[in-house]
Order: sequence, then structure tokens, then C-alpha cells
Amino acid sequence: MNILFIELQHQNFHLQRELIKDGHTVYTNQSNPTEFPEYYEEFGIKTINEFPIYTFQEDPDPEPVVGLYSTTHGIPAIRKIIEKYEIDFIWCSAPHKVRLLEGLNIPMIAHNQDSIRLETDKWYSRNLANKCGIKLPNVLATGENHLEFEGVDKDTWVLKPKHNWHSATINSSNELWNVMKHNWMPIGIPYYVEEMVKGRETNISYIMSNGKWAFTFSEICDESPAKHLGHQILNWFKNTKIENIPEDLDKRVRENVTPLLNEAAKLGGQWEGSITQMLGEDDELYFIEHNCRPYVHNGFALPMGGNEYMDAFQNDPQKIGDCFTGRKFPKVVFQDQSITKLHQDQISIVPYPMHLHQKYPEVPEPTGLAYVDGQYMSKTGAFLITFNDKINMDFVNEMIKETGFIANWDD
Repeated sequence: MNILFIELQHQNFHLQRELIKDGHTVYTNQSNPTEFPEYYEEFGIKTINEFPIYTFQEDPDPEPVVGLYSTTHGIPAIRKIIEKYEIDFIWCSAPHKVRLLEGLNIPMIAHNQDSIRLETDKWYSRNLANKCGIKLPNVLATGENHLEFEGVDKDTWVLKPKHNWHSATINSSNELWNVMKHNWMPIGIPYYVEEMVKGRETNISYIMSNGKWAFTFSEICDESPAKHLGHQILNWFKNTKIENIPEDLDKRVRENVTPLLNEAAKLGGQWEGSITQMLGEDDELYFIEHNCRPYVHNGFALPMGGNEYMDAFQNDPQKIGDCFTGRKFPKVVFQDQSITKLHQDQISIVPYPMHLHQKYPEVPEPTGLAYVDGQYMSKTGAFLITFNDKINMDFVNEMIKETGFIANWDD
């Protein structure tokens, strides 16, 4: 089949490679030069560039929805792609483009417009979590236009879009907020402000398929040392350790979100998602957010072949969940050691030793590399390796030696 992936940054890299091994032709809408599409192409994944790029202010829809891709641009684009590349199947893991698929007579794995609200309508998602018995951070303020909001009397607070798909922003200075709020979003949108819950950030992932669901992996990841916007590994994981979650906490995390997933199952659609909860200093779990998509820069190796995974995703998600039961998937962040908090842009461009993956074939290749003149390169200052079961320290030590990078991982 000719399979089209509509996705965010590097969400399905290893899935796509397995589908190619099973004889499919795989296309992805990822073509932004900053995401290094030539790296995809070196592995046989075909990148296409058919979706117009526009700003929030340039959305041509009669009634634009901030955060969702323009139907005026998107509906003709998707139909052009299907015809031009003779697409047989669509796999959509980008919530903001789901509405472009309505009315298509083609098999697909995708959310629907009800299920994307788990991520694109944060106020709805928060209220659903509350209905399911999950504790919530205190709301400090709410309003219809964030450009009119001037701050609150708290050390740290989180401003979130109420009904639009856009990143939250953590603030510790009202003065700084009033300088940067137009950069955060130039068009005034409804918002709410939550008190910042201090503690340990937990993530639990799952697969949802037409009312059936299964847990996959869980972890502890405090992204706060990075704390700057962007989509590269460095933006998310600078100076960060991603920890395996203790067994007792893992049990609590899963039990706490089970009622929520049972409610989400009623919405319909098919997707991979994750729920973030903060284990507060009071030892309570607080709902932070619900994402109905895979991680960006998803480096998990597929636990089975591409065809088998596709069939299980659609018909038996627990089959995939069983591949994660009782296992750990530790992650190591490799980071350019020249980068400091004062010098965010001191990034060394270094060759990436891809031959180490041939020497250690059980170690999955990372996302987000470049491929230039026949050479794999690290150009963004960091990359993330997800190991199966345990960290291969021989691989880690050789990677450090060849790149000069430092490595952060959970002891």
C-alpha cells in the first residue's frame, strides 16, 4: 500500500521503517528543512510538501480556529496528495489536521473531532479529568483575551489556552509576561491560569482504538531544566534526566487515569496518547494535560512488524500493550557539553557515528539527525536514545567518545 502519515515532528519514525520492510511505500507530510527531511529519505521514507504554511493572522477560513489547520488550505491539499501519490491508507497522528479528513472514502487510523478535544480544548480536558476523580491544580484567573491579562500575585503560574491548541507557558514574572505575551500568541484567545504544582512529573502512555485501549509505557520526566519553546530535542530535554517510574508510583498513576481513559474511549477514534500528572509535594496526583498523539521525537523501536502492529492498533490494542508489560525502556539524553544556560546557541555540529547501531543493532536509531553529503550529522545540540530493557553502557561510552557529548540518564 501507499501509506500517508500526517504527523508532527518525528512521531512515527520506527513504525514507518517497519512498514517499509513489510513492502509498503510510506509518505510523510514532514518536509520542514529544520526537521531534516533528508534523514527520513535516507531510510526510504518519502517526504512531501503540499500543505501551505501560513501565520495565525493569515488563516483564510471564514471562521478561523486558532490551533487547527485551515480547512481552506488543508482540504484541497489532502485531496491533491491522495490523487498525486495514489494513497491507499492514511495514518494521522496530528490532532490539528484531523478535520481535513472528514468525508474521505479511504481507510485510515485517526482521531475524530470529539477525541482531539482531549488535547486541543484544555478546559474541556481539565473538566473531564475532574469528572473522573483526578485532582486539579487551582485556577488563579480566567478570561476571554490573554492579551488583556497582566499577571497574578504568585511566584510561578501556568497560563493555558482555554479552547485552542497551543502550548502552555510557565511564568514567574508578571513583567516578563507582559513583554512576551504577544509572542506567545499574537491573537487574543480565551485563557485560564493554574497554580504551578511542584513535584515530580509523571507520564503514562496508551493506545486507543474505537473504544478499546491499553497502557504502553510510563516514565518520570521533568522537562523544566530546558524551559524554552521549540521542537528539537534540546528544547525539551536540555540538562534533563528521564527516569524509570518506581513500581508503586506506576501502579498509582495507572489506577488514577483508568476512569478517564474509560470515558475517553466513548469518544471514538484511534490514536496513541499520553496523560501527564504531577506527583505533588503533598503526595497527591494532579492532572496536568492529556495529549492524544505520540511523543514528538519518538524513538521507541516497534515491538513487532509493521503489518502486525497496524492490525493490532486497529483491532487489538492490548496485544501492543502486552509488549510493554513488565519491561523498562530507559532513555539517555546526549547533549553538546558546550551548551550552557548562558549560551543556549553554542552548538557543535558533529558527525553522528551511525556505525555504532550496526555494532549494537538492538539500539534504535534516534530521530532529528541530519544527512548531508552522505554523512549523518548531529546539528541541533542533542539527541535521545531509547533503549530496550536496559541501557547498553558500551554504546553510551563509545557515543560519548566519538561525539564529545555528555550523557544524562537515570541511575
